[in-house]
Amino acid sequence: MNLERMLFYDNIRNDENVVKAVNIIENGNSTAHADRKKAEVDYYELQRRLLREVRFGDPDLTFWQNYVAGLVADSENSFSLAAEKGEPDELTMSLAEGDAAEIIQLMNLDWSTASPRMHDDRPCVCMLKAPVKEDGRASVVAEALAYEPSEAIRKLAVYYRKKMCGELGRYNAFVWNGYLRGIEYPDPITFDDLIGYKTQQEQLIGNTETFLGGGRANNVLLYGDKGTGKSSSVKALLNKFADDGLRLISLPKDRILEINEVMNRVSDRGCKCIIFIDDLSFEASELQYKKFKSVLEGGIEVQPANVLVYVTSNRRNLVKEMWSDRGDSGEVHARDGMEERQSLADRFGLTITFSAPDKKLYEEIVRSVAKKEGVDMDEETLLKEAVKWDARQTGRSGRSARQFVTHIAGKKS
Repeated sequence: MNLERMLFYDNIRNDENVVKAVNIIENGNSTAHADRKKAEVDYYELQRRLLREVRFGDPDLTFWQNYVAGLVADSENSFSLAAEKGEPDELTMSLAEGDAAEIIQLMNLDWSTASPRMHDDRPCVCMLKAPVKEDGRASVVAEALAYEPSEAIRKLAVYYRKKMCGELGRYNAFVWNGYLRGIEYPDPITFDDLIGYKTQQEQLIGNTETFLGGGRANNVLLYGDKGTGKSSSVKALLNKFADDGLRLISLPKDRILEINEVMNRVSDRGCKCIIFIDDLSFEASELQYKKFKSVLEGGIEVQPANVLVYVTSNRRNLVKEMWSDRGDSGEVHARDGMEERQSLADRFGLTITFSAPDKKLYEEIVRSVAKKEGVDMDEETLLKEAVKWDARQTGRSGRSARQFVTHIAGKKS
């Protein structure tokens, strides 16, 4: 085995744990005391690291196999990135076979003799089955690496095309904090959990399906009353379409001017990304909206074809408007200023309105959520209590209905 032969998987070739593993196998029986001592130090350090670091994978694989499979899945290199887009040429495929040959050897290192050589009665952690949470990646990678290098590399190309590589393959949801931070447990909400607003949901789903299908789709503004399911509808898209290559990136308002950095990070990748900005609005004095507006349309930099922007807001025009904007504000061309502030919302090709539910829809939401939560209460009493709860809230909404059911369920328990 010669890791220096690898042309693509630098993350494996330079990985500290891989280097330690190779040293253990090659020098564990060395006649030189210094080599044997270094192998012994590496042996125990490697086991400690694997116990800490291997948390996801395939429970039928060993700690070591899961670790190597994770490195293969995480690698962003010229082969995996080309395969992700379905574009690996024959030359790249041919050269990558050499890397596959080395990785296959790594996957199949014989750890059974390692413990005796270290005079340790315990089995080597590397050869033990790992009690990990299934993530759907390691098993597919390990299956591909069970073949000869030429077939293994073809199967890996298929894997990258479907599941993607690197962090965009590991996670479906992210928060932008100056870098992409993967969300291990995103909100599991689905459209089945959202009662009412079917027309709005159909519009949102239809635009997203067009986007995923490679058609021309619009940036979306979801506008309306608080608690009506705007944000939940966007999050439900991820749970509906993640297996089709959709990724959701939450961009906080205080980092909104970094939106170009986010776009550049995910542009030209095999997935489709929605940049999600929740509860967005600007004061008239906040000039960030002008720069944000140019990103959406009109700037010199084109929005990547695999990126859309979905924004939720309680304000139709996003920028706060004063009565003075419509009267004598002292501005010579006041109408121009007002239109400039309103023009941000016009940059969204699709605006979907979510209005507060009427009494009938509110009661339907209460009944549905109560049934799902297993609340044992006759319907008449349930709805009577819901009306009382509604009267104490600042506004009727789907959120207040769910909060009411949580309150009732808590009292029951």
